[in-house]
Amino acid sequence: MQRNPSPLTRTSVFSTAYWREAVANLKDVRMLALAAMVVALRVVCKMFEIPIAPGLNINLAGFFNAVGAMVYGPVVGLVGAMVSDPLGYLMHPDGPYFLPFMLVDMSSSFIFGLMFWRRRLTVSRTMTAKFAVNMISNVVLTSLIMKWNYYVFYGVEKAEAYNIINLTRIVKNLVMFPIEAILIAVVLGALSPALYRLRLLPEKPDLTLKVRHYLLLAVLTAVAIGLVVFYVVFLKDYVKAHNFKLW
Repeated sequence: MQRNPSPLTRTSVFSTAYWREAVANLKDVRMLALAAMVVALRVVCKMFEIPIAPGLNINLAGFFNAVGAMVYGPVVGLVGAMVSDPLGYLMHPDGPYFLPFMLVDMSSSFIFGLMFWRRRLTVSRTMTAKFAVNMISNVVLTSLIMKWNYYVFYGVEKAEAYNIINLTRIVKNLVMFPIEAILIAVVLGALSPALYRLRLLPEKPDLTLKVRHYLLLAVLTAVAIGLVVFYVVFLKDYVKAHNFKLW
């Protein structure tokens, strides 16, 4: 039986050992060097997007984010995101900078770190992680911070007119999710053997796409679409009728 060349072990996210190791990576020169490289790649990638359809683009920054979080974990991922977001703005400014937007990058790094670092990496896990990032970071958190941004820079009137439940953003993330989920599994599958040989992963993952993974992809997409339909058909009028400030 082939011996695992990596001294790393899988630990539970609920254990104190997990978080001690995650914090200890802040003092690991190799992890910090890798984080710096990932930050640089993310900053560069934020300046370029690959168009696939009108209004729909693929940004490679998210893939580097996932790879980095898989190796150095959620704590270093948080710190890296704190650095990459303002640097990305300085390299490609677009309107006034609003500091809380770094929470979007931080949340995605944290989610990838929790899902990937010291975990058994599978295609199902990568797809679930990407789904969580799209829904939590890209839809919910981005919308909340965007409304906050409107209050700060554009006044109450424009802020009140901005819908937190933004169907355009939701639909865009729904359309992009299947494409990005498959791509992230392919990217991690291509890089993980080399990372394992470098003793950066606890085990060599099998990220071969199979029929059940496409079924999972369809289920996750259907769940998200179902939530949107539920809001549009049932919840939207109820919210307006009761004057709930969800937008």
